[in-house]
Amino acid sequence: MEICIKAEELRKALKEIEEAESNGFMHCLSVFRTSSGGEMLDDNLLEYSDIWVKAHSIDGSLDWGRFQKVYRYYTFSDGKLISKERVR
Repeated sequence: MEICIKAEELRKALKEIEEAESNGFMHCLSVFRTSSGGEMLDDNLLEYSDIWVKAHSIDGSLDWGRFQKVYRYYTFSDGKLISKERVR
């Protein structure tokens, strides 16, 4: 199956992924949902939904799931969450 993603939707996803990575969450996933479908390739569009926050590729204890935005309030370093409030 081939699906199209508009540049605007990719930018939204990349912005969150880059912010998460800069705070040590190196295994996050961008989640997209189908916004339209049809017979033509450019009818099959995806829309950015949210980020799935993960600090490890397979360790479930380092998986915060979706809609958490943990990377905005913490950094992840040496296997630990560090509050950004403490860093200030």
